[in-house]
Amino acid sequence: MAAAECPVCNWKIENGGNDVMVAGKTLTVCCDDCAQKLKADPDRYARRSQARD
Repeated sequence: MAAAECPVCNWKIENGGNDVMVAGKTLTVCCDDCAQKLKADPDRYARRSQARD
């Protein structure tokens, strides 16, 4: 199940979002910009996410 809100900007995730693999988990963000921010600082955002394996 995908996250309801982006862990980076807290916007609602629509159209399935973008999946990003960090620390062995797939996190879903709302857009390419948030995917880049997540990759740059995964520890900051991974705590707020609804991670899924």
